[in-house]
Amino acid sequence: MACSSVWGGVPRRIVFDNAAGVGHKRKDGGVRYTELFAAFRAHYGFDSTLCNPYSGHEKGNVEAKVGAIRRALFVPVPKAYGYESFNADLFERCMAMADKPHYRRGERESRLFEHDRAMLLPLPAAGFDPVAYKRMKADKYGAVTLEGRHRYFTGIEHAGRELIVGLRADSVEILDTTGKPIGMHERAYGDAPTSSDDPVNQLEALVFRANAWPNSKVRDALPDPLRSWLDQQGRIELQGHLRTMLAVSRDTGWRTAIDAMSDVLSATGTLDAASVELQAARLRAGNEPIVYDEPVDLSEYDIAFSDLHH
Repeated sequence: MACSSVWGGVPRRIVFDNAAGVGHKRKDGGVRYTELFAAFRAHYGFDSTLCNPYSGHEKGNVEAKVGAIRRALFVPVPKAYGYESFNADLFERCMAMADKPHYRRGERESRLFEHDRAMLLPLPAAGFDPVAYKRMKADKYGAVTLEGRHRYFTGIEHAGRELIVGLRADSVEILDTTGKPIGMHERAYGDAPTSSDDPVNQLEALVFRANAWPNSKVRDALPDPLRSWLDQQGRIELQGHLRTMLAVSRDTGWRTAIDAMSDVLSATGTLDAASVELQAARLRAGNEPIVYDEPVDLSEYDIAFSDLHH
């Protein structure tokens, strides 16, 4: 119900299609919901219906709208630095598409949406928290490992201790056995091994919370003078440089991205995304940076251009 807070209420009935996480229809026509979805539905108080399998005719117009949205908003495949900001922007773009007459009723779709919103059920005082808790033992380094490859560090003081791990779609919460919070980590996915102490894992959060920069692992992992130069940047400028660092790290790796930024800063005294991306590509390809025998004197260009205006 991520959009319920934007809508200001809860739909009275929601129709689901191909939702194994919701439940499935039995041969006798009944419905068996999953335990998590049953709790979710009870929390918000809405009714639900499942479409019949292999019955596309039940929702033909919906399928057409899905295709239209996909072509308008997801081609080419969008890039985002975080789900929250991406979803907020996506909602605004969807609402902009609704600023046109409804194909059957003639009234503007945005106006009809306001009529529907007035009929929503009120939101409960607290949101639903879809979390699964499990007990795990930290290793000798104070880390717990999920799915055999994603490591989340709690601190060496918790090495060998039993901990409570809360699993959410986008985060991993770690608590001690009394329920006291120890740490919160962004949840990792995929087949490649990950570790929460990798500075790259904190970059995405820093892009949107630049005020956390002074105490971040990312800052501590940077060499000078790159670190000192970034310390002197304003919040907006810092966010831009962190976006560059994140994008290049994803393409070429953390170490290559930092080496490229250091090289560009040393050569130009500043950073721009294009130069960093180019230098990172050169480093990844194994090409050494260009080194001139003599310093390049750009003042010759000033003289040449000044002569043109006289």
